[in-house]
Amino acid sequence: DQIGTMLGHWLWTTVGTTSDRPVAVVASTVSSKMLAAVARAEGFAFHETLTGFKWIGNRALDLERDGVHVIFTMEEAIGFCCGGAHPDKDGLSAAGVFAQMACDCYARGTTLAGHMQALYHKYGEFAAGNGYLPCPSPEAAARAIARIRDGGDYHRTRGIGPYAVASVRDLGAPGYDSLAPDGRPLLPTSAASPMVTLRFDNGCVAQFRASGTEPKFKYYIELPGAPGV
Repeated sequence: DQIGTMLGHWLWTTVGTTSDRPVAVVASTVSSKMLAAVARAEGFAFHETLTGFKWIGNRALDLERDGVHVIFTMEEAIGFCCGGAHPDKDGLSAAGVFAQMACDCYARGTTLAGHMQALYHKYGEFAAGNGYLPCPSPEAAARAIARIRDGGDYHRTRGIGPYAVASVRDLGAPGYDSLAPDGRPLLPTSAASPMVTLRFDNGCVAQFRASGTEPKFKYYIELPGAPGV
């Protein structure tokens, strides 16, 4: 997530600021929201997709067809695409861009860690706690999702501990997003691969889903800090 934020910010400052087209970045929904905070502050667009570069790459291609300059795409599971040479993750080109950024940092008398801290100071520090639990069967994952759904309340009535749930998004069929005027999420839904997102009053975002490739139940939890703190 930190690497992706640095790469996205670098490509905005070196490429995006001089683009003659609207600029956008794309990230999977379970990736850090720090890049979205950078986009809001700097005035370019941020788009999110389901996990996996088949979703990210196709979204980037759709945006390019609409005349948008997609300068960067990423997913938190170490996948980066810098520029528009091809719409897939590429570690070699990302390493080249990262090396260029590192050279600029050292030429300015700072380090990559110092540069990341400067981004935290400007846009807010985002603390993440991602992980997974062993999940022996699809039935176990379904039971976990059912407990999070809490009979359709999603813990909004009682909260979770001392923390109030402000809004929810459920990408299981038929799908639900309490922030959408019609209650329907923008991202695709799936009965076989549901994902539930809880957004808290304090800005924390917690997302839960079963892995599509491994016997794991995954969670992604991130809390944003205020800029300048």
